[in-house]
Amino acid sequence: MSENNKTMGAGKMAAQLGAMIAFLIGSGFASGQEIVQYFSGWGSIFSAVMIAVITFIMMYLGFKAYAYAGRSRGLRNINEIFTFYGGKAFGTILLVIPLGFTACAYFFMCSGFANTLHQQWPAIPIPVGLAVAIIISVGSAVLGLNKMVDIIGKIGPVIAIFSLFIGIIAAFSCWPMINEGNMAVNSGAVEVTRAGATPLLAGISFGGCCLLLPTAYVGNLSYELREYKFKYTTIILLVECIFYVCACLLLGLDHMGNIQESATYAIPNLLLASKIFGAASTIMSTTFAIIILLAIYTTICPLLWSTITLFTKTDKSIAYKITCVIVGIVVYFVCLFVPYQTLLNYIMTYFGYCGFIVFAVCTVRYFYVKHQDKANGMLVE
Repeated sequence: MSENNKTMGAGKMAAQLGAMIAFLIGSGFASGQEIVQYFSGWGSIFSAVMIAVITFIMMYLGFKAYAYAGRSRGLRNINEIFTFYGGKAFGTILLVIPLGFTACAYFFMCSGFANTLHQQWPAIPIPVGLAVAIIISVGSAVLGLNKMVDIIGKIGPVIAIFSLFIGIIAAFSCWPMINEGNMAVNSGAVEVTRAGATPLLAGISFGGCCLLLPTAYVGNLSYELREYKFKYTTIILLVECIFYVCACLLLGLDHMGNIQESATYAIPNLLLASKIFGAASTIMSTTFAIIILLAIYTTICPLLWSTITLFTKTDKSIAYKITCVIVGIVVYFVCLFVPYQTLLNYIMTYFGYCGFIVFAVCTVRYFYVKHQDKANGMLVE
């Protein structure tokens, strides 16, 4: 099997890392809500670390499986990757999982948008913020503005860096309070919505979620970078997994030390930003709120577009535009009556478990295919 061996520059690698970060950043991470539910509510540092380790293993091996299929077989989309690893029939079942997660993510991201507006600017009620999220996303999707994905690549790294900055500063005041926070959780004095019945299941669920959204991107990434040595793709995936998991763990420990308050807020990261910067807290929290809103907007638009175009031939048709409006109305009323924390909890938890099925099938098949390729002298390294 022939492959090119170009050397990749640092700038190119950084750009690819930024895009990868963008695909993993959503309203859950940016708001801190998924961090609290997955990492902070178990009353144990060990549990948080275990969840991080499980997530890293699932992400890295799953991404390597996607990338190997994209590189070695020239596969460019999730349908081709899942058909390759799961066969035609089971591959279709695997395909439904990330597509379903993408569609359902639109619900909690719209709710996250509304809750961010309300928490930062209390005068804006959640129904109004929700209406704003629906109107701008449906309006953009009706116009066929699927190029919002390009903007995500610029916004995602900004959120990650800003969140990491907040996480590091907050650690100085929050980490000394971790034992106190854990005691409050273990005694029942603080109730935390948890994603998963146990830390093990939480790790499996979170790792599964992290595999679902960037599936197509990772496979296509490896294909697009085929002129470079495959080791560069591996390095990009490894660094991305380490960075993302460490950022989640850092913020998770911060919220663990501030769990009495973090457990009661829809947007815990905004709470941290407003607490740690003293006189500048208003400016910093406002800046972070705007960044979160931009990130959610540039995510929900392509989510809505990509979901509806699965069922309509083109985004120019009347059927497409009507479907966008109908979906927007349905999502509005669902989010109006179901809290953000609940939406995120149910959608991420159970789709995360399904994501573990994707991980198990693709990873086992990846090692088998890699072994066969090595025996046939076709191994890509």
